[in-house]
Amino acid sequence: MKQQNKKMLTCIITSTLILIACTEQPQQKIEQKAEKQATSEPIIQDTVVIPPTVQSTMLVNNPTPLPQGYEVDTTHLKQAKLIDFNGDGKLDAFRVLKNPNKVGMKYLFEFRIADSDKVYFYESDDGNTDLGNFGVFEITPRGEKLVDIYLEPTATPFDFDNAPESARVILNNDGISINVLEETCAMSVLYLKDDKIKRTYIC
Repeated sequence: MKQQNKKMLTCIITSTLILIACTEQPQQKIEQKAEKQATSEPIIQDTVVIPPTVQSTMLVNNPTPLPQGYEVDTTHLKQAKLIDFNGDGKLDAFRVLKNPNKVGMKYLFEFRIADSDKVYFYESDDGNTDLGNFGVFEITPRGEKLVDIYLEPTATPFDFDNAPESARVILNNDGISINVLEETCAMSVLYLKDDKIKRTYIC
C-alpha cells in the first residue's frame, strides 16, 4: 500500500512539473515576441527642412524696369541674347523693345548689365529706318577687327588690313551684330564703349 502511494505521489509530482513547464513556455514566448516587436519599431527623428535656394527671377539679376510704354518684342529675337558687353566676365542681356503707341521710331535695343541696375538703350539715328527691320542677331566676340564704312565710305568692307586707320575698329568687349532678314548685307555691330552704345556699319 505504501509502495502504491509512493508511485501515485511520484505521478502527481511529475504531472505537476509538466503542467508548470507547459504553462511557462508560452508565456516566455509571448514575452520574447513582445520584446522583438518593441525593438523592431522604427526610430522617428525630427525632420530638418532645408529651404530651397531663392533664385532671382529678374533677367541677369537687374531690377530696372522697362521704359514706360515699351514691351519686349519677340518677333525675330525669341529670347534674350546673353553677351558680356562690359568685360566683367558676367553675361549681360540684349533684347529688342517696342513701343507700339509711339509715333516715329518705335524700337529700342536694350543692353541690360548683369548684377546691377545699369541698362543702356540704342535707338536708330536714321529717321528713315527703324530698328524693326533687323531680324538676325549674332554675337561678335571681343578682339574682332571691323571696318566702319560709315566713317570711311571708300573703305572696302571686311578688309581691315587695307582699311584707313580712321575706319578701323577693334572690339574691347563682346558686341552684337544686327542684320536684315533678306539675303543682302546691311550689317552693323553694336557694342559698349565709354559708357555708351556705339554702332559700326559693316556693309
